[in-house]
Order: sequence, then C-alpha cells, then structure tokens
Amino acid sequence: MQPVSATAFSEERDGFEPPRAATSDELPSFVDAFGQAAARVGRAGFHGVEIHGAHGYLLSQFLSATMNTRADGWGGDLEGRARLIRAVARRVREELPRPAIVGVRLSPEDYGLAKGLDVDETIEVAARLADDGVDYVHLSLWDGSRNTAKHPAEHAVSMLRRALPSEVRIVAAGGVWTPEDAASLLARGADIVAVGRAAILDRDWPEHAREPGFTPIRGPLSPEELGARAVSPRFVEYLRRFKGIVA
Repeated sequence: MQPVSATAFSEERDGFEPPRAATSDELPSFVDAFGQAAARVGRAGFHGVEIHGAHGYLLSQFLSATMNTRADGWGGDLEGRARLIRAVARRVREELPRPAIVGVRLSPEDYGLAKGLDVDETIEVAARLADDGVDYVHLSLWDGSRNTAKHPAEHAVSMLRRALPSEVRIVAAGGVWTPEDAASLLARGADIVAVGRAAILDRDWPEHAREPGFTPIRGPLSPEELGARAVSPRFVEYLRRFKGIVA
C-alpha cells in the first residue's frame, strides 16, 4: 500500500516512499482506527495507552506547518493542523474511560523526521489535548539537557509545565543516561522520566542507577551482546539506524 500523509511530499533519502494526500472522506476512518486500537488495548487488560504524535509519524505530519498545507479544515492554521490529533485523543478517551490512562507523545520542535514544528504551537496543542481529556503529555526531547532552539533561555518541559493544569502529568525523554540526567528533568517540572537507549543497553538500568559510582553502558554493543540482553535480531537491525548502539 502507498503511504498516506496530510499532503503529498518527497524526501531525498534511501528507501523513501512518497505518500499520497489523505482524502477528507478518509480522515474519520483514521480516527475510528485509533479508537478501535484503544478498545483492543482495554479488552486486553492494559491500564492505558499512549498516542504517538511525535517523530514525524502521521499525527506529527498533520501538526507540521510544512508537511500539512491542506485547505479542507484538516490543515492550514494550528486549529486545522491539530484537528486530527485532538479528534483521536477524544475518541481514545471515549474508548478508555478513567481510571484507564491516556497520554500523548509530542515532539516539541524540529528534530530528525519531525519537521515543521514550532515549540509555542506544540505547547498550545498540549494544552488543548489536556482539555480533550488526556492524563499526561510525553515530550520527546532527544537531548533533555538543551533548551529550545526558538527560546534559548527556555526549556520545553518548563514551558509545558506552565501551560498545563497541575493534574495533567508530564513525561520527559531525551538522552537520559544517568540519575543526574533524570533529576534535571524532574527539577524542570517533569513528573516521570522515560529512559530509552540506556535501558535497551542495560535492561536493569533503574536498579543499577541506584548504586554508588554508577556508570551507564553507552555502547556500542555487538549483536550477540544485545541478544544476550533479550534484544531480538529484528530490533537489532532497527537499532542500526542510531549511532553508538550496535557495533
């Protein structure tokens, strides 16, 4: 199947498949698909779900000012570009009433495949999602030690904390390797810190991080070493996209 996006575009990179623009008639079915997925999650016994609106995936593409130039109410200004992710959040909330937890992951500004994002707009979208019933917002920062590119004196977590009601929690991720990295994000207003690469390389990171003099495993590790850590061969191949993980 040809990939689908907010609008058709092309990129100069290996393996890129140009998407077609979704039709206006298709978009309600996208919302329905997210809702059905959330319902399956609930029936399976999970306590919640996180909607992935970051990293240049579909919902992130609709939020993008450069990747979404639609003129049918699902693009253009921020209200139009946020329409899809807000509709998804509301539908998921309907399928998973509290005490189930609903969160949304967002990229605050451009990084990697996430393009056309403005941090002030991201904060506004997060506040609107809080109105739509999400319980937490997960900021994917890539480097949690840096302030925003648009506001060099401001950190995205601190900006988000000021914009959200106190009962809406913040999860922050991005380059957390040490307990000090995690503590820095908590000090800026995060309620929870997510650990990615450090936990892939050391699945017992939370326990090891408690030990005095802890030094994280930064890699790269061989496929055999990763396999011994229960990283599947297919996941090893995926991790080759990122520097410093697979030897």
